[in-house]
Amino acid sequence: MNLTHKKNSIFQNIHWYLTKAAPKFPKLKYGLLLTVTMSLILLVATSGVPTLIVWGLQEQLAFPQFAGFILSICVGLGCLVAGQAVYKTWMTWENANLRMQLSVDDGEGFLNSPFEESIDTAVQKQRARSSKLGYEDDDSGVALLWPSFVDFSATLISVGAIAGLTLRIQWWSPIVIVTLTLLAGTLLVKFDRGQEKFRASLANINFMQKYLYKEAFRLGAGKDIRLYHLRQQYHQKIAALSQQMLAVQRQLDREKIKAVWVVCLIDSVQLILLYVPLVIQVSSHHLSLPAFTFFFTLLGTLSNLVRKGATEFSQMIVANENLSVGRDYLDYAAQFITSDSEQHQLQNKAQVEKIEFRNVSYHYPNHDQKIIDDVSFVIHKNTAVALVGLNGAGKSTLVALLMGLLKPTSGTILINDQPSETFDYHDYLGLFAPVFQESATFADTLENNITFGKTATPAMEAAIRQSGLWKDVQDLTAGLQTNLTQYVDDQGMSLSGGQSQKLMLARALYQKRPVLILDEPTAALDALAESELYQHYHDLSKGTISIFISHRLASTQFADIVFFVQNGRIADAGTHQDLMKANPAYAALYHAQSQYYQEGDGADATE
Repeated sequence: MNLTHKKNSIFQNIHWYLTKAAPKFPKLKYGLLLTVTMSLILLVATSGVPTLIVWGLQEQLAFPQFAGFILSICVGLGCLVAGQAVYKTWMTWENANLRMQLSVDDGEGFLNSPFEESIDTAVQKQRARSSKLGYEDDDSGVALLWPSFVDFSATLISVGAIAGLTLRIQWWSPIVIVTLTLLAGTLLVKFDRGQEKFRASLANINFMQKYLYKEAFRLGAGKDIRLYHLRQQYHQKIAALSQQMLAVQRQLDREKIKAVWVVCLIDSVQLILLYVPLVIQVSSHHLSLPAFTFFFTLLGTLSNLVRKGATEFSQMIVANENLSVGRDYLDYAAQFITSDSEQHQLQNKAQVEKIEFRNVSYHYPNHDQKIIDDVSFVIHKNTAVALVGLNGAGKSTLVALLMGLLKPTSGTILINDQPSETFDYHDYLGLFAPVFQESATFADTLENNITFGKTATPAMEAAIRQSGLWKDVQDLTAGLQTNLTQYVDDQGMSLSGGQSQKLMLARALYQKRPVLILDEPTAALDALAESELYQHYHDLSKGTISIFISHRLASTQFADIVFFVQNGRIADAGTHQDLMKANPAYAALYHAQSQYYQEGDGADATE
């Protein structure tokens, strides 16, 4: 994964934001114009109403007409404020919808990216940091960038308008306003940047908390937590992380309080410098009472604007930096997102006539120890292959390399003499129908768990019968329409380990892909179901290349060729009978396992 951090300017990120918003949320771009317009109108109106009241009292206007005039202005002002509130609420929700869309893009990119990244801790942490700072939280990244940019632009224009109007007081008034406003904003940005280490610490703590919460409430972990009394350990770890988070948050809060005090001090200095000349001018009769009221109210508004603008400016800078982090993963993941039309074309019906491993080696990222070491072999169509060896020998890694879930660190994998890396990634994945030791059962009907929404055909029933699941289906009241798991349907069915494995086999057989891969497919089956699977193995794999992974050597007699895997290498290859005669290590392991089963339940007594 080549994921580098790029610092983008505010305008680069604003352009990116509006580009992302354009397809589904195009009206967000009008936020700047509307907010600036409404802010200027409100600024003039709120400052003008007290001025009109003082003027009316000075001129001793007739009360009914004067009262009606002021009431009309106040009603109009109230409507404008209400309209502004409604628009801001709408924009907040549109922005939230965009953030949800970005989370969808994140997920889609991740699920379509190379599988190797999903097991890379560094990638997981980077993705978690990008999502949290970029588009997950309400106080960072996308949540703040455009709103704070819009609000700050409106505030800046309003401050500029006030600065221009205060020329009437003193020529240097605009300079005081602009200088002190920029000083307040700059100091807030400095404070915020000083808090970056605290935010990074919070992100790391949050990553650990998510992991603990996920594990603590995972159904599969529920038994262990209760039986081994792990609740206290989980509680202590979560409590410790919570205390760390509170400590860091207190430090952040203290820094924020310092920032507020600094801005208030600057604001006070600014008002003193502006109010004193104003009072002098009205006292010397160089300024009328209505004009004094107008400027006095205007400068009072300026006080709020300075604090507001400084806060918005610092938010915008920090949000821009956070979004740049968020874009690190989003821009990377975008290359893996395909349109519906592209996904529809990913049905690869090509036949696989030949698979070849040519000097393939593999080690995991950030580790030098080879899991697979210089492996070479050739498999042809209509061949049933057994990969056998002790746990940890490298069998599952070999298959993961074949399926493109992992990429060789050296060597080449060829399909029909074509290097695997020259295939379209999704087309290549479509060549394989795997049954893993652990596969996902989705909260949907049993039928959809096999067909994934495709129209049911006679091939589906055939796959269910071949997998040995047919009798289980017949016993269900709703049959194939039975909902699985209780995540969506309280009455949903939870499959046993053996039923789940049969379901996965039916799913793989239904796909009718050219390479069938069975990774320890009998691990959860009873002895009878295991025997039936072995007896029908050739029927299941007919017309395909089938690869059967097992640590049990008893399963190898059903294969055309056996690859005996030891320490990441193909130690030997041949039929079961050949290896029993020619490979002492294979024969010794077979007899050791056979003796165990004979002494246990006799399952392999005749082997």
